[in-house]
Amino acid sequence: MSALSLPQFLANKIRNAGTALHDAVAKMPEDRIAWRPETEGNKGRDALDQALECAYLNEWVAKGYRTGQMPAISWDEYKVATDAKRNKAAALAWLKSSTDDLAAAIAAFPADKIGDATTDPVHAGRATTWADFAIDLFYWNTVYHEGQVNYIQVLYGDTD
Repeated sequence: MSALSLPQFLANKIRNAGTALHDAVAKMPEDRIAWRPETEGNKGRDALDQALECAYLNEWVAKGYRTGQMPAISWDEYKVATDAKRNKAAALAWLKSSTDDLAAAIAAFPADKIGDATTDPVHAGRATTWADFAIDLFYWNTVYHEGQVNYIQVLYGDTD
């Protein structure tokens, strides 16, 4: 069995999760991509919004993995960037490129530093490690949103 570094393992998980989310969003028809399911008067998030969130966060944190310094996050910048790409083609292209960028940055991250402490600016500066951040936010968040997109598909009748 060949050895696999932790950064490479994490990068593969991120890449696979991003591909699954991309493919789930890509198969949605144009008239459903921005559909917000409503339950008991509460509107949910649409699939496009979820793909854009993952694309933005992937691109944002890839900078941190490349430099070894966690960048600050700006939710104002998030809104501007995601609003600018709020269409299916742009969102899918951005999700793919940002997932590839993040996976490459994590794969190149020094294995002897992946367990080092850092902070999570998305959650008020909570203490974490680079490895935990990759799994706890980026892998988990992408898988979660793929599940949400799949559920939206079921609600409009796509059970394939």
